[in-house]
Amino acid sequence: METNDKLDSLTNAQLKAVIKWVLADTRRAANNYSGLHENVKGWCAMLNEAVLYQIDKSYNKNVGEEE
Repeated sequence: METNDKLDSLTNAQLKAVIKWVLADTRRAANNYSGLHENVKGWCAMLNEAVLYQIDKSYNKNVGEEE
């Protein structure tokens, strides 16, 4: 089964749990893993910010605000 098909089969609660896990893990990797290379930490921080941006963008669309 393809990843997109798997995502389509998840419940809203499961999708939220996955997103929360991604946010927590990328935040921890960016800030707390002492053995992690600085370039990897930076990439994790960027990914965390990108996910947060997409959440904010979608939320603002739902409440009728412009970007």
